[in-house]
Amino acid sequence: MPHIHVEYSNNIKNIDAKQVLKALNQCLFETGHVSSALDIKSRAVCQQDWLIGLESDETQAYVHIKLSLLSGRSLETQAEISEQLLQALQQVLPAQSGMTVQMCVEVLEMTKTTYSKQLVQA
Repeated sequence: MPHIHVEYSNNIKNIDAKQVLKALNQCLFETGHVSSALDIKSRAVCQQDWLIGLESDETQAYVHIKLSLLSGRSLETQAEISEQLLQALQQVLPAQSGMTVQMCVEVLEMTKTTYSKQLVQA
């Protein structure tokens, strides 16, 4: 059910995307708002084409997390999860010398009535 999408600018150095995803999955599970760790699906994409502001500036970078959750959680719960994911990202992302990195988390709601899921085992 929960989906974590991580997008980051390609000027971020020494990022281990799998380690970031694992830390975010662990953090989300530990919030207690997800019933099973196996429900969490995460992925990361390094963006080659990006721009912050109006001019190209390699001293600027970003990591943007989109968390999609099924509807029904209070805004307070969503805010708590968002803040915890941001803290987890700050702990796992290597320091970027001479750069300003904008880290943000966006929580999106998926409508329960229109979300479909099927487990297929062979």
